[in-house]
Amino acid sequence: MYDVLIIGGGAAGYGCALTLASVENTQEWAKEKKYLMIDNGKSDILNASFFNLAGVQFGIGGDELYAKMQTQLKNFKSCETKNDTVTKLEKDGELFTVTTQNESYTAKVVVIATGMHKFEINCDLTNVITHTDVMKPGKVALDNNDNKISENLYVAGLASGAKTMFAIANGEGAKVACEIFKSWTGKSAVAHDTIKDKIV
Repeated sequence: MYDVLIIGGGAAGYGCALTLASVENTQEWAKEKKYLMIDNGKSDILNASFFNLAGVQFGIGGDELYAKMQTQLKNFKSCETKNDTVTKLEKDGELFTVTTQNESYTAKVVVIATGMHKFEINCDLTNVITHTDVMKPGKVALDNNDNKISENLYVAGLASGAKTMFAIANGEGAKVACEIFKSWTGKSAVAHDTIKDKIV
């Protein structure tokens, strides 16, 4: 059983996973949480180079950036990753069942971050719509209200209809994680990195 299961390991998926996991040792309410990100290793990031990401090496290749995100996430024990393809998403009562080509998982919250090219998961919990904020035709998104599809079901990144920039998709993943924090704590919550006491 996972507290949050993220489908998709691109910019939005990693933005969500890193934000969730980053408070595992700083917030009492987060210390027992368990997360899983399922990624099929086919993100568009792998075929790109990046020249406008703040704080990131100019011209970094997508494969190198992807590897850095994988390494970064490994610093946190609360989040597992699986290389697999999700085939079905369903809900029974308050829990979700996520079925992949190899296994089945149960989660309390699901975040869909599958990109804009297609949505081939067998799922009657959401509607596929046309992505209207992209230059290429034939792209898809999932119907949502400010990243929320329904109770405990979220969508982030390009699958939510966001613009096709890494920084925007990554930020959307972090935003969804903070919305999940809010649902757990009943108040606004974010995942600040440590602020140093002194500026040297």
